[in-house]
Amino acid sequence: MTSAEQHADRLLDRARDDHDIEAAALLRKLGRVNQVAYEMVWARTHEQSKAAYVEMIDLIKGKAE
Repeated sequence: MTSAEQHADRLLDRARDDHDIEAAALLRKLGRVNQVAYEMVWARTHEQSKAAYVEMIDLIKGKAE
């Protein structure tokens, strides 16, 4: 579990309103963006790099949630 997921879980456990729930969802998405960016930078093959790039595009477009 990533740090962003841990923070999101904690925020959801103590959610006071809809804003906290939205913030937790945003934390999860940003955590995934961070993971994919790391994969893009440290990819060892062109195929790995391309797969991470395609996933990043999907994340930005909101397709992979």
